[in-house]
Amino acid sequence: MSAVSTYAQALFEAAREREEIEETLENLKEFVDVLHESDELREFFYGVHIPESQKRRAIDALTEEMSTSTRNFLKILIDNSRTEILEDVVPRYEDLVEEYQGKVEVELTTAVELSDEMLDRFKSRLGEILDGREVMLETYVEPNLVGGAVVRVGEKQIDGSVRGQLQGLRQKMLERGSA
Repeated sequence: MSAVSTYAQALFEAAREREEIEETLENLKEFVDVLHESDELREFFYGVHIPESQKRRAIDALTEEMSTSTRNFLKILIDNSRTEILEDVVPRYEDLVEEYQGKVEVELTTAVELSDEMLDRFKSRLGEILDGREVMLETYVEPNLVGGAVVRVGEKQIDGSVRGQLQGLRQKMLERGSA
């Protein structure tokens, strides 16, 4: 397991025990946003020339309104000299939260924009297939698909597009020496 996954899992367990899962996620996103907005804070947090004790005091002051899990997690990153992984941990932690909540992110790419009714039916059917999980749908339109759809759930992709079927047919023909 990577350091990012290990830290995200440990944070998730701590936040779950304190019943701060969603609050911690929002706090972390907010903290990262602030880091992006302030060059000075970013240099301070990620900088290696700032003593850990000074960083810990600053974290206490900056995060006093945030969850205990958030404050403790940021201090652990500082103590272990792992602040550089913060921005990679946040999306992994978010995945754990969504999984815990029974949610799944799905990307749907079609050749044309689908009606709300069609999208609702798609979400409902896919939710049934995925054991009742709540489908969080991201839709994209790519006219080059010609027709059909490409569905991505996590790392898995199902290409049901006309373009994908034509490419598959072409590949089979090449393998058989027909093209």
